[in-house]
Amino acid sequence: MRGIGSKKAGLTIEQTGVRFIQLKNSKTWEIEKQSYLPLEPGTIIENQIADEEKLRAQIRQWAEQEGLKGSRVSLSVPPSQVIIRKMNISAVNSKQVEQLVALEVETGLHLPFEEPVYDYIPIGRDKLLQGDGLEEEVTRVLVFAAPSRLINEYVGILDEAGIKTDSVEVSATALARMTESAQGKPFADTMLVHLEHSQMDVYMFREGNPVFMRTINLLDLADETPLFQSESYLAHKAALGEDSLSTEQIVEITAEISRMLNFYQYSLHDGAARITGLAVTGPDRIRRQLVGELRQALAEIDIQELQLEAVPGRAEDPSLNLYRVAVGAALRDDKNSLIDLLPREDREAKVLPYALASLLLIWILAAGTVVAFYMIQKDGLAGQASQLESLQADNQLKQLELVGLQGSGGSPAALIAQLEASRMDAVSVLKQLDAALPKRAVIRNIAYSQNSTIDLTVDVNRIDQASVYLAALKKLPFVKGAAITDLSEERDTGGGSTAGAAGLYAAVYTVSIGSEAAQASDAAAQSVESVGHAIAPDAAASDLTTQEESVNDGTNP
Repeated sequence: MRGIGSKKAGLTIEQTGVRFIQLKNSKTWEIEKQSYLPLEPGTIIENQIADEEKLRAQIRQWAEQEGLKGSRVSLSVPPSQVIIRKMNISAVNSKQVEQLVALEVETGLHLPFEEPVYDYIPIGRDKLLQGDGLEEEVTRVLVFAAPSRLINEYVGILDEAGIKTDSVEVSATALARMTESAQGKPFADTMLVHLEHSQMDVYMFREGNPVFMRTINLLDLADETPLFQSESYLAHKAALGEDSLSTEQIVEITAEISRMLNFYQYSLHDGAARITGLAVTGPDRIRRQLVGELRQALAEIDIQELQLEAVPGRAEDPSLNLYRVAVGAALRDDKNSLIDLLPREDREAKVLPYALASLLLIWILAAGTVVAFYMIQKDGLAGQASQLESLQADNQLKQLELVGLQGSGGSPAALIAQLEASRMDAVSVLKQLDAALPKRAVIRNIAYSQNSTIDLTVDVNRIDQASVYLAALKKLPFVKGAAITDLSEERDTGGGSTAGAAGLYAAVYTVSIGSEAAQASDAAAQSVESVGHAIAPDAAASDLTTQEESVNDGTNP
């Protein structure tokens, strides 16, 4: 494939010689380089290579002398070996059409040669009625096939000379491309007659696509025998030159063209289409001669002479006519390319490096994405694993607590009853604490840590009452242990006067609660009927199951 800014070059291999032309990369047809290699007689006969070694040597020497090594060209080959077939493909998807065309060419298409190289053009869609009465949508295609041996010979000879082939097309499409560009309009139902020395190529186009091609040897029209097989062939060919066509040749050419017009109208299209225009291209003298004769014989058809050496709007340049097919090949691009007969393995070899580079880039991007995703997931998994370990540890602790509560594994109802039983009765505890107070003593503050300790601040009149109350606390059923943590004299009774002779003492007790607290508190509650006159008003209503509870500013009853 040509890169952006590369030169446009076309090359043709014909019986008389090889033509190379290179255009500047612009919309004009300005020629940058051109070269012509006349072939020695007998090298190519009837558009087939008769002496391959001689052709290789000539082209190799020519490419070196003209500095063509390294050039990339679009190659145009004569149509004599190209077969056109019209087929209906039972698919509309482009990929399926491609696969079915390949299958049909390789298995069902009858061709006069083996190992074809081919390409195809979709030309429309139809709905065909099947045997079961259902309609099936099909794609109509034109298949162009040529012997791969011939194409490979052309490509191999050029490659050996240092000239790289980007595409291969038949001269019909190359010439039509230049003609359409010169006229400014595409071919519809048009016949194109291409004169080239001793032969004439006839192409018929339908909606811009070549549907019929035929090569006529002008020397065969002048004699009854195929002169290219005789020793005098080259002499007759040289004598014919480019001067004029004989009367016999004009008559035969006109008759052949009339037969092809009828074939197009009645055989190819069942009378639904006919050729409306005819264009003639070739050397100027025989071109003008043939146009004049055809206008008299085919008055109902618009016949035009394509003077490509004098294209309107461009400076007159005889090279444009001499290199007309090569120029058409050089104008090839992705938008106007109809067919490409370059063997598919060569096409794949050209595309393979780009495809591999693209795949490598995609792989690198995918690998980077996977690594980044892995690292993100790894961090997330690490966090989740840490959280899971914490939850598992907490669950194990809960399980141990549950096992401890369940004891011997009782029922859920028994477990609930056990939990209810283990809950401390705050009212009972307060009553017992209050009942154990010495006379005129009062609980000023109380603080409770669940199933752990009770901290009391008690005001007493005498110091010995503090020890008496400590002894009473130790005897309570829910108390596991008790101790005085602080004892101090109170100078302010809360009424604004000093202690004087009746001074008060504040004793702070820490009481450890035993496991049998709930049962003991319930039992004591039954024996103690009414206490609490020394507890502050809100103390009796407090619930010691809360984390922290205190009763302040109690007063003596």
